[in-house]
Amino acid sequence: MTAAQLQEHLHSLEERLLHPDRATDRNELASLLAPDFKEFCTSGRIFNLNQLAHALMTTSPRPATMSHFYVNPLGEDAALATYHIVTANSTSHHSSIWVKRNGKWQMLFHQGTIAA
Repeated sequence: MTAAQLQEHLHSLEERLLHPDRATDRNELASLLAPDFKEFCTSGRIFNLNQLAHALMTTSPRPATMSHFYVNPLGEDAALATYHIVTANSTSHHSSIWVKRNGKWQMLFHQGTIAA
């Protein structure tokens, strides 16, 4: 996979997680998260796989736009994605670490920080 293909692929996965209400099968979204997933939320809360999987199942639609998406490969099977999210109420900076396990990309870690 080229760098451009990796960027496009991870962008599509991030979009699916950002807008879970658009998925035809939300149960499939949990498979995008690694079993040892952890998230530091913009609220300051820390989520694990089960907590985020539950949130993905119950999230209502929200207007949010992703921009400035960039992927920095960390090796053959790892990458760092960074981007901004703008909603009606806030702008935040995000970073995700993606790992490729058994031929499939999964999010291992995510952090969101409210922009000053």
